Amino acid sequence: MPENKKCAHPSCHCHARDGSDYCSTYCEGEAETADIVCNCGHPACGH
Repeated sequence: MPENKKCAHPSCHCHARDGSDYCSTYCEGEAETADIVCNCGHPACGH
């Protein structure tokens, strides 16, 4: 059964990928940066 935990990037609104704490490599790379807007490119973040 897939997990539905939130991406660990502070400003991201997406669900994390299975087996990861992040939704994308972008969020994983920006993990310590608390941006105002997430630029992961997924629809949940308005892109």
